[in-house]
Amino acid sequence: MIVRQFNDEGIDRFREFLAAARENPTEPVPRGLLEDEEVSAIVHPEVAVEPRRLERKADAAYYLERILKPIPEVEVAQNFGLWTWLSLFYFDEVCPQKAGKRAVKNDYHYVFEPKNTRHYTRHFYRHLLFIAWRTLRVAGAHNRLFLGTPLATLDKVTTEVMKRLFLTRIPCIFEVLDRLYWDSKRGRARAGIVGTRPLRPGDLTHRLPTRIRQLEKTFDLVSLDADQLIELLGPEFRLD
Repeated sequence: MIVRQFNDEGIDRFREFLAAARENPTEPVPRGLLEDEEVSAIVHPEVAVEPRRLERKADAAYYLERILKPIPEVEVAQNFGLWTWLSLFYFDEVCPQKAGKRAVKNDYHYVFEPKNTRHYTRHFYRHLLFIAWRTLRVAGAHNRLFLGTPLATLDKVTTEVMKRLFLTRIPCIFEVLDRLYWDSKRGRARAGIVGTRPLRPGDLTHRLPTRIRQLEKTFDLVSLDADQLIELLGPEFRLD
């Protein structure tokens, strides 16, 4: 199918479906909206999308990066109609059925809300498809902390990092995060690094953002490589 973008009416119709699906977990998906010319328009340059299994964020990230590549990145990043349309196209992936029923989350997991700042929407890091694509774009090869988790859920590591733009604007930060917080023996993020309260020295939720804010008052963090930033963070963050 040729990729399209919803207009305001299309987004409203999708929201109506989400509300109905919360009331009735067996509500049929309104796939007719995908090619309804009254509520959507073709994205230019034209690109095609196909149904496929997207179990992990990595599956979505690499596929969407490839098919959306002809479109300028800045346009992709700000096109709320496009990301909302893609959520409907891949609704079985972002909100899978279990025993014939769906548990529909808050709208912002599926509706990419219009921006209220110059660059980002308030909930941009909660849109399941967008944040998979965006994480790959900014993290590059250092993405295993984020993209190995199921697409239909928003994990705490991704939330804690991606919502803090001052972190993601540091070029070496994703290599630093990978080296500090990846548990190579278990093949996953270290235990106890995210939570509502400090769980351990050097945790990701509390101590890392605080320490980065301290350091940026004195150092040009954008110019550092991973070794230099890890050294500045101090022994608290050497978790081995």
